[in-house]
Amino acid sequence: MMTLKRTLATVATLIAGTATLTACTEEQAYCVDLAGYAAESVNVNPQNPADYVKILESAKKLQQSAPDEVKDDWGTVAKFAESAQKAGTDRVELARLSKQTGTVMAAYKTISTHAKDSCKVDVPALN
Repeated sequence: MMTLKRTLATVATLIAGTATLTACTEEQAYCVDLAGYAAESVNVNPQNPADYVKILESAKKLQQSAPDEVKDDWGTVAKFAESAQKAGTDRVELARLSKQTGTVMAAYKTISTHAKDSCKVDVPALN
């Protein structure tokens, strides 16, 4: 009976340790991806929705790997970037999109704060 208890305790410890290691690894992977994004997203102008096309693929990837705290914010950025790509050079559509930059900027601020606090990554400011 004592051997069974030790075995169960060992198994429980291994499972808990594996879960913690996996979570850490996922967070680290997100942080590595985030650092790559930071390097790519230099000179993205939020007043020019066409610039968001530059970060579309990275934003989609980060949305998938992001922790829950910022997953929806990455969704906002990715959706906006996708809309900008679809708009192309259509001035009317781009003007309509430019009215959404406040929401995108708020989402990006949340992402930036989380990046700094959790990953120690400075993402470029969208000025």
